[in-house]
Amino acid sequence: MTDLSTIHPLRSESRISAAPTPLFGAAVDTFLQQLRLAGQAFRAGRLDEAISSYFKLLTQRPYHAELHNSLGMALRQAGKLEAAVSHHRLSLAEDPDNAALHSNLGNALRAANRADEAVKHHFRSIALNRNYADGFFDLGLCLRDLGRIDEAVGCFTRALALTPDHKRARTEFAVALLMRGQLREGFAAYEARKRLPEVPTPDFVQPAWEGGPIEGKRLLLYAEQGLTDVLLFVRFARDLKRRGATVLVLCQAPLKGLLEEVDFIDEVVIEGEALPPFDFHASLVSLPHLCQPDFDAMSGPYLVPPPDKLVRLGRLDKAKLRIGIYWGASGSRPQDRLRSAPFAEFLAFTGDPELLIFSLQGGAHQKDIKQFGAAGLVHDVGRGIFDFAEAASALSQLDLLISIDAPIAHLAAAMGLRTWVLLPSPSDWRWHLGGSRAPWYPSVRLFRQTAPGEWDSVFAAVHNEIELLKLQAPLLTSERS
Repeated sequence: MTDLSTIHPLRSESRISAAPTPLFGAAVDTFLQQLRLAGQAFRAGRLDEAISSYFKLLTQRPYHAELHNSLGMALRQAGKLEAAVSHHRLSLAEDPDNAALHSNLGNALRAANRADEAVKHHFRSIALNRNYADGFFDLGLCLRDLGRIDEAVGCFTRALALTPDHKRARTEFAVALLMRGQLREGFAAYEARKRLPEVPTPDFVQPAWEGGPIEGKRLLLYAEQGLTDVLLFVRFARDLKRRGATVLVLCQAPLKGLLEEVDFIDEVVIEGEALPPFDFHASLVSLPHLCQPDFDAMSGPYLVPPPDKLVRLGRLDKAKLRIGIYWGASGSRPQDRLRSAPFAEFLAFTGDPELLIFSLQGGAHQKDIKQFGAAGLVHDVGRGIFDFAEAASALSQLDLLISIDAPIAHLAAAMGLRTWVLLPSPSDWRWHLGGSRAPWYPSVRLFRQTAPGEWDSVFAAVHNEIELLKLQAPLLTSERS
């Protein structure tokens, strides 16, 4: 989202008089100087400092549009979403015909998962200024969340027509194409992400591979984003191996043991280790574009557990199905909270003696088992899993994984395990828009929220499918053995 901390034009109330206004600092400090200092703290990521400064300034100018706008943005980044919305409303009350303020309020509402309300302010923003590129961009994001992909593409296109070098609009346009299932065009356009400041630029002397002949060359593939994208896109290294390349992978430490078992990877190094010699490098996220695969032919497992069981799961005589669960996303961003599902919903599975439930949950959410008194109902395997090789070992002994959108779901799916992924609304672009089948994994079934935050219908559908799966339990057991 593109937020503006300085609003143009400002109403007269928001303009700074020539006379200095004594505040909480030295007498010579003016309101404008303090506002700028708070803005510098905000842009430097010192949110607590910025918010504290804005609060103090608010005691001096309680009806200042720019101050409320800046405070709203800082509170949104701090995850205080409802307070952020209120400050943006107060800002807009002082300057109701300001296109930027409508757009920023829309951004705050979108972050609070209130896209229906947000989109009204975004439409108002572009009605006030038909040449407002950021307004069209923000409207496109909101429409995309609502599943109105064609309209979103139109908004991103308009933003780019107004500002051809709008890096984020170009990247989000690519994401919209990917959600629409236009993988070849989408991944080609998604190369624009490399121009964003938060995307790391590799510090290699060797040149980047641009898709040319690679036979006899050593190619270093590196993890550009998170664990999920390594698990998802490493599949394309198999094609590079077929072309005669020596495939080297630079990845996060928890993935090393898992990737060392992959037969189309020659060497795995982790961040911080000395790099082996190589001729070219490429981001794993760029492989769908560079390799030009047949996206319609993607199928079959490509990740395997280690040959020795690093984790052993128990059995109970009456249990027909061994089911793994994962419910809590790591991280504190608003989208992480939206991806997480209530642990209480999973507890309903535990009252059935034909189901043996194992938690693969990691991190702070592990404490939910104890807090809900479920230690005798859910077997906490996750507490003893420290890398993805161990996770793969545990997954290989399950009949089913039920998980939120998390790396563990991509691992299970890449192994060919029956995997049910519970998706929020809106969901990540990697799962496309709508439908119950995943574009990347034949063994995955998607269960989507029908409205933001609405998990009841998702779990009702899961319960129905479990009952059907129990009827197939003898067949599943014979396949696993």
